[in-house]
Order: sequence, then structure tokens, then C-alpha cells
Amino acid sequence: MITLHEKPWLKRNETLVCVGDSLTAPKDGYVALLAKALKPLKIRVINAGLGGDKTPQTLSRLRQDVIARKPDAVSIFLGTNDGVIGRGRWADEPRVSPEAYRCNLVWIMYLCRQKGIRKFSITPPMFYEGGLWTDFGEPFSLYRIAAREAADEMGARLVPADVAFQQEWQKHPGHTGLLLTDDGAHLNAAGHRLVAEASLRAGRMA
Repeated sequence: MITLHEKPWLKRNETLVCVGDSLTAPKDGYVALLAKALKPLKIRVINAGLGGDKTPQTLSRLRQDVIARKPDAVSIFLGTNDGVIGRGRWADEPRVSPEAYRCNLVWIMYLCRQKGIRKFSITPPMFYEGGLWTDFGEPFSLYRIAAREAADEMGARLVPADVAFQQEWQKHPGHTGLLLTDDGAHLNAAGHRLVAEASLRAGRMA
């Protein structure tokens, strides 16, 4: 028996909106790679990434940046900023707890679903590298769990780019610098390629 998640996620001529923060926003990042890979299927891919975004802000811009574009599917890649605000150099901002993050993800999908959007994917936050790893350690573990809980609750596809990130690091024992990011947080070309490939595998789209 074929389950929902074994079927191709997108169909020919559909529209996908990718919503996220500065990991999503670059014009030449993973969203552009998805657009190129999905072009033969005439799937339209729209980048709705916004630098600095957190799930509360995404909720506030959801109508104009996502729902108004009438997509068939929404890819959500948020949590890097949710997981670190209220800490260190961002200590003056209010915290977004893992539970609040989970609830916000659920609300994003619920509000989209109320407008007829039925398909969602969630990419959990990944890891820091270099100096940010030294400063913050591993702040995202509970947020990764929360992202998976939200995906389960709403029947969304999970894009396990965090697992792919960790597996890539395991291929480079002894490496202590930057492998998949430019500055410890923002993806380099290899990082964007990793997210795009994980997204395509999760959706069985290419």
C-alpha cells in the first residue's frame, strides 16, 4: 500500500512557496536550485525568505507573502532565529520557546489550510559551525524535535536536512572550521546544495 509520503509531493504545473529566513532568502541559494530541478515539471517556485525572520514574524506576513500567492504547497524552513534570540548578543529580544515555535509552525500550516493550501514541508533548524558553535554550542536540539512534532501533527513532509548536515560533517573527521556555512550560520554553496537535495529526496521530486 502506498502511503501519503511515498507519493510525489508536487504535480506538474503546481506552485511552491518557500518561506523562511536568511537561509532561504538568497536568490542563488537552495530555492533557486529547487526551481531549476523542478522546471522540467513546470513547477513554479517562489522565494518568500526574509532575513532575520522568526515564526512570530512569519505569521504576521503570512497573508501577503504566502497565502496571497495561492500556492499548491508551502515549504517552511524556520527556527534558526527562533532558537537563539534571547541569548548572547540577542539577549534583548523576547525568547521563542521550543513549544511556542512548534505552535507557530502549526498555526502557519493551519491558516494556510483554511485558505485551501493542502501540502506542506518542514525543514528543522540545523547546526552552527566555527565561532558560533563556540559561542552558542547546540541551541537547536529541542527546536528540531518541535519541528518534527509539528510535521507529525499537521501531516507535513519532513525535510531532514539537519540529519544530512550531521552526516556530511561525519565524513570530515578532524575538521574544525566552516564546512557548510560561510560564517557559522549562513549556508555556503555546499550547504544550499545539501538543503535542496534533502528537499527533493523528501518530496520524491527529482
